[in-house]
Amino acid sequence: EGKPVPVFERAVKQFPSSARIWTAYAEWCETQDSEQVALAVYQRCLQQVPSLDLWSSYLTFCKRYLPLEDIFRAYTRAVDLLGTDWRAGLLWAEYMALLKRAYNAQQRKENPDAEVSGKLLAEDPNPIEAARRAMKSTMRKKTETQALDISEEEFLRVGEVLKVDVPMLRSAFQRAASSAHSVLDKLWIGYEQFEKSLGNPQVAQRLLGEHMPRYVRGKAAFKELQSLCSNIDHF
Repeated sequence: EGKPVPVFERAVKQFPSSARIWTAYAEWCETQDSEQVALAVYQRCLQQVPSLDLWSSYLTFCKRYLPLEDIFRAYTRAVDLLGTDWRAGLLWAEYMALLKRAYNAQQRKENPDAEVSGKLLAEDPNPIEAARRAMKSTMRKKTETQALDISEEEFLRVGEVLKVDVPMLRSAFQRAASSAHSVLDKLWIGYEQFEKSLGNPQVAQRLLGEHMPRYVRGKAAFKELQSLCSNIDHF
């Protein structure tokens, strides 16, 4: 008992840039009901190992155990660091899903008729709920007892704290819909809906027209990167 820790420590000392080893270490700690130890392992390596696979593991951990505001901040750090990775489609999709929920919560607060007036954005499944459903039953029961709040009210609060407003969401959509990744088409459709929901067709048409070339270039770049890099071990 306890023997894996010295083995992991020797491994990360010898291979400090190995995303595979760091990920295995943190995920093993989580299986030992040591969430704080797992978090400490992630915090030791995230900045020095800019690996999409490592960060994806960390974001799954965040969705299971951390408060909503911390989850938002983790996703923001991840897209800033790895949003240009050609495999970052799921990262962008989940980040935008969270932002849209926070934005819609604010719209509903400000305008009770937001839904019928077309102000709300189409929402995707909540990635936090999906991550918690995928947990083993014993671990899921533990998180349920912690009662981490992902209610509409908490999305509203976090959206206000982090200023998830029109300029912020527009910037996020434009970044998401121009990076080269697999869900570019879906996020472009979401961006179109967002601009059109604001009620100014002329501005929407202008902004969408200005950004369309970046979206087209992103699609072309993704196809090229996919053909060049699909057989590379990125871990």
